[in-house]
Amino acid sequence: MPLAPLITRIYKKSFWNTYDNIGRLILLNVIWFLIFPLPTFLAFRYLPLGAYPRIGLTIVIGLITYSYATSGVFALAARLVDYREISLSRFAAEARTYFPRMLGLGLIFGTVLFVLFQSTRFYLNLKVAGGIMGFFLAGVQMWIAAFLLLMQVYLFPLLVTRNWGIKLTLRWSAVLVILKPGFTILMFLQALAIFLLVGVTGIGVVVLLMSITSVFLNTTLRETLREIEETTEPKKKPTSWKEIFEEKDRKKEEESRTFKDLLRPWDN
Repeated sequence: MPLAPLITRIYKKSFWNTYDNIGRLILLNVIWFLIFPLPTFLAFRYLPLGAYPRIGLTIVIGLITYSYATSGVFALAARLVDYREISLSRFAAEARTYFPRMLGLGLIFGTVLFVLFQSTRFYLNLKVAGGIMGFFLAGVQMWIAAFLLLMQVYLFPLLVTRNWGIKLTLRWSAVLVILKPGFTILMFLQALAIFLLVGVTGIGVVVLLMSITSVFLNTTLRETLREIEETTEPKKKPTSWKEIFEEKDRKKEEESRTFKDLLRPWDN
């Protein structure tokens, strides 16, 4: 499938998945806010410790609460994107399931990015061959960091949809970036734009920031994998009437909708 139709499909499905479930997504994001940003801010602001101990403890609290809260959000968003029933009562169970691996991924990426940042600073100050070698090595560190950031497009959605271990999740996130570099860059920038535009309002952090971002990234993974399967695997003919009707029901469930449905939803 050409790039434009795939991107259009992702945008449209992300919009309708959000529109159809806006109430639940707001509640889901409020839960995320109460678990992660709020306690992290309060810890940083009110812990009666010195500057460095307070910062260190705040980072620990933030990493733990972020991993737990984001696990629950992405897991429920993945069910929503896959047109399965979701219940906010499942939040704690889903969060517990993926929390250890989400925390592990956060530690891995945080450590590696910190090392790359320090390496870049070191190489930029390296006076070898007139500084050219230092600039080259610093550039390599920056390219590695950029690749790791692009992996975030697929990382959490793969974890919660495939229920893989850390190693396999990392491997396939990297593979998808390599298979679709230009597309991944565009999706990363789009997710970043959503994150910034929603977050800059302030209230958006409370009501939609992580839930809408997770819907977009889960939709991106789902449609990307479908596109890869459609282009690499031979089409199988249905072997029974049951399979024919199931395929028709699936297409009907994901039927194309237009903005006219916003004004006249009763026509469907």
